[in-house]
Amino acid sequence: MGAGGTRRLAAACCLAAIVWAGAPAMAQDVPVAPAQPSDPKPAMAPPAPPILYGPVVPGEEGVAATPLARPPAISPELAAAADVAVDTYPSIAAAKAQIRAARSDIRGAKWLQFPSVSVEVLGFTGGRRAITGDRDITSNLVVDQPIWAGGRISGGIRKAEAEKLVADARLLETVQDIELRVIDAYFAIAGAAREAAILSDSLDEHNRLVESIARRVQQEVSPSADLDLARSRTAQLEQELATAEARRQAALTQFRALVSDPGFNLGNVPAYDPIAHHPDPAQAAEQALTCSPTRQRRLAEAQVAKADIDVARGQLMPQLSAEYSRNEITGDRVGLVLRAQTSGGFSGVSALDSARLRRDSADLEVGAAERALRDAIGVDLVENASTRGRIASAGTAARNARIVTESYKRQFNAGRRTWLDVMNAVREASSLELAEAAAEVSAMQTAARILLRTCRWQPDGSGGQ
Repeated sequence: MGAGGTRRLAAACCLAAIVWAGAPAMAQDVPVAPAQPSDPKPAMAPPAPPILYGPVVPGEEGVAATPLARPPAISPELAAAADVAVDTYPSIAAAKAQIRAARSDIRGAKWLQFPSVSVEVLGFTGGRRAITGDRDITSNLVVDQPIWAGGRISGGIRKAEAEKLVADARLLETVQDIELRVIDAYFAIAGAAREAAILSDSLDEHNRLVESIARRVQQEVSPSADLDLARSRTAQLEQELATAEARRQAALTQFRALVSDPGFNLGNVPAYDPIAHHPDPAQAAEQALTCSPTRQRRLAEAQVAKADIDVARGQLMPQLSAEYSRNEITGDRVGLVLRAQTSGGFSGVSALDSARLRRDSADLEVGAAERALRDAIGVDLVENASTRGRIASAGTAARNARIVTESYKRQFNAGRRTWLDVMNAVREASSLELAEAAAEVSAMQTAARILLRTCRWQPDGSGGQ
């Protein structure tokens, strides 16, 4: 290309820039700011903000959210475990990568507002040379600036922004899922440890009873069947204790996998608090709906489906562009181009119908997610409320059973009770203690789940997006 061609190309680029400068006001249905070049990375990145989810405090939309204080129902070890799991779990890193990809998609969608330049280089052999003369190569240059695209570009930008919201909500959903798994594993360990401690005490008591009845059998005061009964009950306890230890080890393995720290200090088994471990059920369902990242994700997916309708409708509309072109036949030309095209007959109309149906499906999924969330929080609330009465009744019954057991032992020595009565009383007391411990652990576990789902407890695990 000669000097004249170079000047014409420069003039065309300037013209395209001038046309583009006035285009944003009418290029899209909804004005969208053009993408800005990213700032260079600082020498040291600032500390990553905490991953928080839930409602924004009214009047503070522009203020960064701060973690809430740890509720009394949450032990320091559980809070630390939730933070460590969020910081180290691979799924969190994958979700953050999806967010970065969604940001890139937004930038790519906004670049569609800018001019497009196409250059064709044609080579000829043989034939008439009326146009190309003695040259075997010629070129075509086209600079196209969209002015109106029927909502296709603006719809694509809205879709990319909605997909970014989906990625944000999916990260928070992953965070909450991991925290719920940490809660379940933590209290599975606590429950198994409480059960093992009670069974161990009961096993010690059974061993003492075996020694006592063995002396009576040796002295021919009691029949050998009483000794067989005591040994049988002792063997059953040994099996139950081994099972409890196996459950504790399995829960501990799962817990260590979540926190990625084999040496994590679990501390002591948390103590039940009748006040702290029964959260206020008022407005819990509404708070859980507002806080739920799953519901936020479904709402964002509905926005994606709505943007898909705009994109599909825009595919059916013509596009108005300002265009500069230059070739060997027509020379330099500047003008407006109205371009309309179809692909595959009426496939565009079918695509629009499909987009509308997907939007309806996405709206229904929001309702389904809300119903599932109400069911989940309702189950936890009912279980937590029921444990209050179970703990009180089981505790009273266990204390009375211990009194009865000691009484039966004295009556057995006096010949007023049988050995079977004594063994049954000991087993009943142990069973009631296990029931009381299970109810207390269930109350603590459901309280933690309720506090997490309602955002009354927000672990401050950190990580950038």
